[in-house]
Amino acid sequence: MSDAPKLILLATPIGNLEDVSLRLLETLKSLDALACEDTRHSRRLLDRHGIARPKVFFAYHEHNEAKAA
Repeated sequence: MSDAPKLILLATPIGNLEDVSLRLLETLKSLDALACEDTRHSRRLLDRHGIARPKVFFAYHEHNEAKAA
């Protein structure tokens, strides 16, 4: 990925953590920050595929949108 900041929206699997593309896994490995609706689900996905969590890893959803932004 280039060094220019960008926003990437990723669709992650619901249910089976094996239902991911290689492109999704490579993108997750390259992130500097990850905002996700449910950090518990995202943590399981990252752990399952041996991907280190980015330094900036936080929940972002309708109930904390103003504070998280």
